[in-house]
Amino acid sequence: MASNAIPSATKFAIFGTAGLAFCGVLVETSMNVTFPTLMHQFSASLNAVQWVTTAYLLAVAATMAVTAFIQGRFHPRTIIGIGGTAFLVGGVLCALAPSLLVLLCGRIIQAVGTGFAMPLVFSLIMHQVPFAQQGRFTGTAGMLIALAPSLGPTYGGLMTQLFSWHLIFWLTLPIGLISWWVAAKHLTTTGDTHRQRFPIGQFLVIVAALGLATLAVNNAGSAGFAAPGFYGLFLAACVALGLFIWLANRSAAPLLQLSIFKQAAFSKALLLYFLIQFVQIGLTFLLPNFAQLVLGKNAMISGLMLLAGSLTSAVLSPVAGKTMDHRGVRLPLRLGAGCLLLTMCLFVFVANHLSVPLIIGLFILFQMGFSFMFNNLLTFGLQQLPRPQLGDGNAAFNTLQQYAGSLGTAIMAALLAIGGQLRPASSAVAQTQLGTQLALGLGLVVMVLVVAVTFTIRDKQRVAEGA
Repeated sequence: MASNAIPSATKFAIFGTAGLAFCGVLVETSMNVTFPTLMHQFSASLNAVQWVTTAYLLAVAATMAVTAFIQGRFHPRTIIGIGGTAFLVGGVLCALAPSLLVLLCGRIIQAVGTGFAMPLVFSLIMHQVPFAQQGRFTGTAGMLIALAPSLGPTYGGLMTQLFSWHLIFWLTLPIGLISWWVAAKHLTTTGDTHRQRFPIGQFLVIVAALGLATLAVNNAGSAGFAAPGFYGLFLAACVALGLFIWLANRSAAPLLQLSIFKQAAFSKALLLYFLIQFVQIGLTFLLPNFAQLVLGKNAMISGLMLLAGSLTSAVLSPVAGKTMDHRGVRLPLRLGAGCLLLTMCLFVFVANHLSVPLIIGLFILFQMGFSFMFNNLLTFGLQQLPRPQLGDGNAAFNTLQQYAGSLGTAIMAALLAIGGQLRPASSAVAQTQLGTQLALGLGLVVMVLVVAVTFTIRDKQRVAEGA
């Protein structure tokens, strides 16, 4: 865009789409505190109920994997129409669900809505906002979406404890519908689309790779990482991933253009994005469980414990985006990475002495670092690609964001279970403490890698701006 003036319609379209994505993420994080209630109501095991979240995250990741195809094949108004319809239909099914199976079906349908809406937010920013303002817009839109996991556990706990878990869906439906209407009203249908056959084979094998890897990690929690249930499924996931790469490289119209990974700066940004999301989502699972199983706190306190940190991240996201716009990407990334490394060092150092106030303070510090990196990595990474590949880059970022959450939760849960296997004669509190130490140690190792990669990144303008 030659002018820095951004039409009001573009702003409304971006934030209406972000509002629909917000609703999807809000429901996702709200449901995490309803598991005991769902187990009792549907007479189901924890492993069965966990699929309410696991299946949702996998479905979102699978939907986002086809982002490049969808955005190249359909106009934005059509995309938001499908996303809004899926959110509405899935939400009504969940709100009326008489069984766990119906609830799972509703969650998977809603996942399609989130999977369509969230990538569209950042696609609109990269295509319709001037280069010099993309960091600010990504940070502000990211702030709106980031409010969802901040409010989700508290919102879900209040609805479940005071009323019914069904209200989690009923109360978000009007917000989603209004956001859908605002986005659809202001989205334009200009731009070229390309008719092409959907690469169903590539889609099936990448979904198989994602699903098998998640199942492998889930099995590791009960059988251990040396069990065939882990490494057998993990090897199968690797085979499926290899088959996807082979098919994509041979296809004239691949589901994802793998050439984007030849751009080193893009690949580094994507790796960092995945790693910090992996640890952040892992902590949001680990810390509330520690508070309940070791400190003896209830679910409400455990959810509220993370609220201050999540709100801090949401508030700082626009500031971080403006910092990138004015000072380049290196400053916010290095500040953020240093803050994350310091936090994980402190977590490991005080792992045996954690308390609710200490967890609140450390999580605020972690989220400060997270906010300076997360959305800026997305913006910077996409700026390294020529315009025809923005859809592929957007698909890669959004798919790995969701999958990092799924893997982060699964691996942290597996490490907690391994703590019990290493100390079978100890109390549940001692087992959880050991598992927590293992998980925090893994987080520290990941952050050392994050810092090392961060210091190899240099400021760079988008290549082929007009391509």
